[in-house]
Amino acid sequence: METTSIFFDLDGTLIDSKLDLANSLNAAFEAFSLPTLNNERIYSFVGNGVRRLIEDSLRFVNALDRFDDVFYYFLSHYDDHLLVNTRLYDGVEETLEELKSKDKKLFVVTNKSFRFAEKILKGLGVYELFDEIVGGDTFKAKKPDPMPIIELSKRHNVDLSYALVVGDSENDLEAARRIDVNAAWAAYGFRDRDILKLYDVNFVIEKPKELLNVIE
Repeated sequence: METTSIFFDLDGTLIDSKLDLANSLNAAFEAFSLPTLNNERIYSFVGNGVRRLIEDSLRFVNALDRFDDVFYYFLSHYDDHLLVNTRLYDGVEETLEELKSKDKKLFVVTNKSFRFAEKILKGLGVYELFDEIVGGDTFKAKKPDPMPIIELSKRHNVDLSYALVVGDSENDLEAARRIDVNAAWAAYGFRDRDILKLYDVNFVIEKPKELLNVIE
């Protein structure tokens, strides 16, 4: 498929960040004597930004009234621990470098706070490979609203007819669908294949490097 620009999700697409997120959330819960959650439950809440992660987790233990305490503790703890276990998925760096060598425009569109996304990508050594990175707090709206993709396309003169959204979650696929942009689902990410019952995608990527096989 002829593609000039690729809009990547971050968590579950470029990086495996699940364990650091879960550890920081449970550290915050422990700090305020709340029952901790098993990691798989926390993983099911990942993908909508920090506020939603904490809201969903607190709702699960019927403790939404502790939101402010947990939120600010989490931010501080995660800022100090976001690169303890987080890593690029195998093949991501090589894939990005190959795409860049072919003059593709590369973007990160994540619901994660920009400062966390920036710190992680710099720490993992791939920040400079992207034309621009935007977080869930960059614009007034975030995925599944396609606004971040639309705004980036305007800034960088991107023809969305030749663009591809790559992500693992409903938010990514819904954003792509709303503006009729081609989408590739990262099957190795945080969501299971049931998502394909809800969304038609152009490609299913079992490993990051497979992206190179579908992009001209």
